[in-house]
Amino acid sequence: MKYDALVVGGGIGGMESALKLGDMGYKVLLVEKDSSVGGKMILLSKVFPTLDCASCISTPKMGATVHHPNITVFTYSEVDSIRDDGAGGFRVKVRRKARYADEEACTGCRQCEMVCNVAVPDEFNAGLVSRRAAYIPFPQAVPKKAVLERAGTSPCTVACPAGIKAHGYIALIRSGQYEKAFDLVCEATPLVGSLGRACYAPCESECTRGSMEGSLSIRRLKRFIADAHYSKGRMPVEKPAPNGKKVAIVGSGPAGLTAAWHLARKGYEVTILEAASLPGGMMRLALPPYRLPNEVVDEDVANVTDIGVKIVTDYRVDDLDALKAEGYDAILLAIGTHQATRLRVPGEDLHGVMRAADFLKAAKLGEELDVKDKRVVVVGGGNVAIDVARTALRHGASTVQVVSLESYEHMPAHPREIAEAEGEGVAFRNSCGIAWFEGDDSVRSVELMQCVSVYDDKGRFSPQYAEGTVGSIPCDAVVVAAGMRPDSGAFGLPVKASGTIQVDEGTLQTGVPHVFAAGDVVLGPSMITSAAGQGWRAAFMIDRWLHGLELDPALFDVVLPVVDKDEVLARQATHSEIQPQNALEHVTLAPGEFYEDEETMTEEEALHSVGRCLDCGVCSECQQCVSICPADCIDLRMQGSEVEAEVGAVILATGGDGSNGGTGTWFEGAIVKGLPSDATDDAVQANIVAVGYGK
Repeated sequence: MKYDALVVGGGIGGMESALKLGDMGYKVLLVEKDSSVGGKMILLSKVFPTLDCASCISTPKMGATVHHPNITVFTYSEVDSIRDDGAGGFRVKVRRKARYADEEACTGCRQCEMVCNVAVPDEFNAGLVSRRAAYIPFPQAVPKKAVLERAGTSPCTVACPAGIKAHGYIALIRSGQYEKAFDLVCEATPLVGSLGRACYAPCESECTRGSMEGSLSIRRLKRFIADAHYSKGRMPVEKPAPNGKKVAIVGSGPAGLTAAWHLARKGYEVTILEAASLPGGMMRLALPPYRLPNEVVDEDVANVTDIGVKIVTDYRVDDLDALKAEGYDAILLAIGTHQATRLRVPGEDLHGVMRAADFLKAAKLGEELDVKDKRVVVVGGGNVAIDVARTALRHGASTVQVVSLESYEHMPAHPREIAEAEGEGVAFRNSCGIAWFEGDDSVRSVELMQCVSVYDDKGRFSPQYAEGTVGSIPCDAVVVAAGMRPDSGAFGLPVKASGTIQVDEGTLQTGVPHVFAAGDVVLGPSMITSAAGQGWRAAFMIDRWLHGLELDPALFDVVLPVVDKDEVLARQATHSEIQPQNALEHVTLAPGEFYEDEETMTEEEALHSVGRCLDCGVCSECQQCVSICPADCIDLRMQGSEVEAEVGAVILATGGDGSNGGTGTWFEGAIVKGLPSDATDDAVQANIVAVGYGK
């Protein structure tokens, strides 16, 4: 790109310079950092000394500048550097910031602005009133094109392994749009109700408000919108038009259901093949009813079947070639980790020694558990072990002790789960492993040995024990929750030592091109959100593969960097203290008492909670502007670009505000501000002309 002159700044001085040069036949590049030309003069009421209307003078020049045939205008752009080209001219680098709206397609209708749910101070009105994150700066803006202000991705959104736009549904709840908030979660996964109850909420630990009075109750807000939606009953759903391709998904857990949901929405004929008698995977068969009732799982599964996904239960798949021969174009393995890890110690097969998966499945299906008035030992330190311990107490166990290899501080279970289990009466024996189970026909005690380390120096699981034993625990029943692994051997695919299937980490494609794998069968035991996120990724890649497109992980992973929390807090000099309402607090329980099942937030509590949001990323990614735009010009994945140009002369008309934060330098009696001090060299500075009221 070659121009006769570069004008930096689109105020009255810059516009006048560009117009004069353009009228003389010179090709001019004008760069303005704001989204409209006009500069500071457009903010004024009158101009001195004639007291003419400032807008009346500026507006015609703004239109003339932008539409002049010899002037190219880059708004919402900044000059990064100006260098001497050695031939009497300059090489210029201009950074064009992403405005997240196609400037050519945008009609300036402002509908995006009217549906935006985030308010920020309005610079055009000196911050005295607010504008929206999606905005047109002022009525006379030229060009009159929308801009979406995005400071980065909010920490809560980045922290979600499922890819749920937490900031987005918080903003929608704040506007009273509960159904749209539900739909936004469904853009990532249909498991809204299950995640509203059983997610461990990594988003909350990253909430910027956590450094003040405490994090927002993000998970419980998701439960609020799920319960509000499901309370209305099932509504008819329009099924997507079929695209003629078939996909088989083996497994109906979080990964399988999420993948099926996304593929069905693209028109694929999707069949889920489930070995169990009911769909839902570990959500159905392992999570205790006090954490996740089956009625909620039913509602989430219905989200998937309502759009045409077929679920076949009691169907075990062992032969992938036979499945392909049935006419499926692609196969996704999402079988989870249902095979219990054995301890390989004497007495493991005694009567009374149970597997956690079998124990929790029986509890979830309402079967009788043989633990009433018995002393129960649970082996393991993860979330499954805590679920078993608390379930055993609820079914009448006289005592429950958890034996964990890890120290109390390093147990992998969620800290809240550990604290609540302890409050309900569960005892912990940490840094201990099992030497053997003692008993004749039935177990009667557990012999312990001290664990001195759990992992080796490379972080691999390799427990080491001190010599001898450190005592025993009398018991009547033992539940082993010491790990799970997938039953993936029958598929004939390469697997890792842990039993997980080897895949390309970015695409989730196996060594067989039409076979993909996702969820715990790839990750090992993980969270619902992690498995759901993998299901979404797998669906994205399967869709691209079936259309013959490149499987590029970057196309799925495009996100803005996470916004800096300190910068968020620094936006205001002070912050009002807004204490969380109805925060879940630990209470002292009497023997035999349990924490009450969590209740759904009231509308008042939900609105109070979302009112505490700091809108860290500014734009919440609620997608409302995308949905309403009649020109279909909003693109939240838009990237900025860098443009290089050759120019014969440079005119600085950046005004007197130091627009780029640079230092002032004297040129020909004028003070020039607006370029970084290292952006120009001496040869360049000697040939730069400054105009405007920055003199």
